[in-house]
Amino acid sequence: MKKIAIDLDGVVFDSENLYRVYTEIYDTDVKKQNSVIDNSIRLFQQRYNWSKEELDNFYNKNSREILTTANMMTGCEIVLPKLNERFELIIVTARNDIETEYAKKKLDSIGLSDIKIYNNEHNKIDRFIEENVDYVIDDDENICINASKNNIYALYFKNNASNKVEENKYLINVNNWGEIYKFIILNN
Repeated sequence: MKKIAIDLDGVVFDSENLYRVYTEIYDTDVKKQNSVIDNSIRLFQQRYNWSKEELDNFYNKNSREILTTANMMTGCEIVLPKLNERFELIIVTARNDIETEYAKKKLDSIGLSDIKIYNNEHNKIDRFIEENVDYVIDDDENICINASKNNIYALYFKNNASNKVEENKYLINVNNWGEIYKFIILNN
């Protein structure tokens, strides 16, 4: 059975979008300024010129609320169970243990309580190779490029069509879960 490795934030959950909302509110209401360095950067920790202390304070104050209220990306709750019927699904995420527990509850709600989750993964390519995955679905450009260089099909998930990577045999851009489903099913 072929294996699919899936990221959580920005792929399964809309938490990346919520982080954007919460950071803009924080920058406006607390910092009372526009501290954005580059709004195209995915990680909020690199998007603003906040000190490490400010980043930590923001995260400690808001992460639980963001991660527990994040919704599943549109279509994810339809496609993941369908893929689970034909493929082995694993989650590979940088989330810590507590953050991962929030995700497990939501995955349980769509019948994926037995999905294997690897968390605290900060060098995902090692896990992909160790697990012999066939497909990777991630919203990190570098992770997808690295996977494709290792002959793993990488689906670079961006629900913002302006952020695209150069496609090749092993790397494609996808904007929604319908595109993910179509690519994987039609390529098997």
